Amino acid sequence: MHRNMNISISGLGLSLLLAAQIFAHGGFEHVQGTVVKVDNNVLTVKTTKGDVAVKLNAKTEITKEDHAAKVVDLTAGARVVVEVPEDDKTMTAHSVKIGTATPAKAKAPAKQK
Repeated sequence: MHRNMNISISGLGLSLLLAAQIFAHGGFEHVQGTVVKVDNNVLTVKTTKGDVAVKLNAKTEITKEDHAAKVVDLTAGARVVVEVPEDDKTMTAHSVKIGTATPAKAKAPAKQK
């Protein structure tokens, strides 16, 4: 009986682990990368696997620094994380989060001798 209890507890632990992984994405696919362009409400994102086109509509939430943003804020080179519902074959964005890049520190000019 003790052995069966260990197997049940192990099975429960495995089930909880798998459930946590399934819900970790919250039902969304994440497209991460930089903005290539926005044209006719289609956002093109450069990812490590290539360019991905994502549709934008009136319901797409666009934010920057946790504040509402607009399509015009999606400028080329801006870092973004786009959430698309996992089963959406049209690739229409639920939300777009625009990252904030910190400017690179300028190098001090070399001293002349």
